[in-house]
Amino acid sequence: MALPTPDGVWGKYLFPQVEKNGSIANTIKALGAARDSGMMVIFVNIAWRPGFPELPADTCGLLKEAKEKNECLVGSWGAEVIEELTPRENEIIVTNFGSDGFEGTDLDLILRTNRITDLYVAGQCIEHVVETTVKRAVNMGYTATVLKDCTSGFTDQNYDAMLEILPLYSGLITADEFVAGP
Repeated sequence: MALPTPDGVWGKYLFPQVEKNGSIANTIKALGAARDSGMMVIFVNIAWRPGFPELPADTCGLLKEAKEKNECLVGSWGAEVIEELTPRENEIIVTNFGSDGFEGTDLDLILRTNRITDLYVAGQCIEHVVETTVKRAVNMGYTATVLKDCTSGFTDQNYDAMLEILPLYSGLITADEFVAGP
């Protein structure tokens, strides 16, 4: 999952939590360990085509802001992985159009083709994108583990609430625990 910058469409909401949780530094650490161990790395970034044909005319407030500002278009800066996490040549970028990394994407096909059943999830918007993707993954038969310090939410309260709810669906570990050996 992608991480926001303060200038991104949702950065003003998410970046205070990103800084507080050290999400970027922790994700860099976990990403390095995943790469070193030979794990498949997949980035799931939200983006839309010009004109937002993937969104209903009366979409939810969270996505409405991107539509109104014409942001997060495929190929634009707002839909790219942040520089600190630049994907390597062989790493996959999946484009999703909403809160679920599986719905309308080829993520499940890629995972099943490569016989991957255990997912380690890092990303932002824990109460929207991370939680929805993790629940879908578990319902599809995957085992999911969220790297809790590689994610954040819109508020401390939302983040803390999700850390209480997510263990019903997934494991929760830190980047250091991941580095020590998933």
